[in-house]
Amino acid sequence: MSSRPAKTEKPCLALSLGDPAGIGPEVAAKALADRGLARAAHWLVCGSPASVPKALWPALAPRAGLRWLALPDAGRWRLGRPSAASGALAAQAVRAGARLALSGQAQALVTAPLSKEALHLAGEPWPGHTEMLAQLCGLKPRQVGMLLAGGGLRVFLVTRHVSLRRALASLSPQSVAEAARLAGLGLAQRFGIQRPRLGLAALNPHAGEAGAFGDEEARVLAPALKLLRRERGFTVQGPYPADTVFVKALRGEFDAVLCLYHDQGLIPLKLLAFDSGVNVTLGLPFARTSPDHGTAFDIAGKGIADPGSMKAALRLALELSARQRGAR
Repeated sequence: MSSRPAKTEKPCLALSLGDPAGIGPEVAAKALADRGLARAAHWLVCGSPASVPKALWPALAPRAGLRWLALPDAGRWRLGRPSAASGALAAQAVRAGARLALSGQAQALVTAPLSKEALHLAGEPWPGHTEMLAQLCGLKPRQVGMLLAGGGLRVFLVTRHVSLRRALASLSPQSVAEAARLAGLGLAQRFGIQRPRLGLAALNPHAGEAGAFGDEEARVLAPALKLLRRERGFTVQGPYPADTVFVKALRGEFDAVLCLYHDQGLIPLKLLAFDSGVNVTLGLPFARTSPDHGTAFDIAGKGIADPGSMKAALRLALELSARQRGAR
């Protein structure tokens, strides 16, 4: 009997190039110029070949291990300017990548940034990838969620891309408990964490100081924790003041912090991992990651975009797809 280890089949991952007028095609090409990443999987690239900077084309040129699902441009777009044409092409790329993942042709989907403004100019109703992917998978927006990872920290958002006023108005014991369940089960399923530990961030200074600085902790968060007390797959503790809960997480007390609004979670994460943060969508039937930055129209075409976050997104997608295959 041979003692040589059996070869492991490479995963197949889909990569959508995002808004062609932004830095998505550039950071994707720069990331796959890394030979280790390029050889770690079979890549299916969804987008327009014309969007890839000529100097970087060799990294995304069709070859063994990389093929294109080339999409026709939906009109004329210009670098650095969101438009209906760039938004339409970005949406087509996401749809193509989602179809590959849903059909099983790809084990994970990595998405380069798109522009909400361009999407809306193209007549697409979604505020971002998360909601778009939910609908493409036949799910409701509340059935999926945003987990951001980087710098040794994971944060999960109870509310996402809405104004702070709307975010606070939408908080309820039920919405907080629902988000906690999605985070806890997602961490177990996607990351393989046994009985994940969540730390709940408070809304008000000093967690409300017994009502002196607000009553949301007693009126919303305490009842949410009561709804969760019988959960067996994960634990939730808190609420902890937002100026201390992230320190606790970094010290290893929690596997993720449950944050009540967008910037509560994104500020500490981007402080720690501005160039390496990754967005993971939990609740989808497949793994999806994305760099934790936008289209950066102001530097598009200048060749200076940092691919660090895209590289981190590709690596995490490889890790999640390997875990998924190993669980079968």
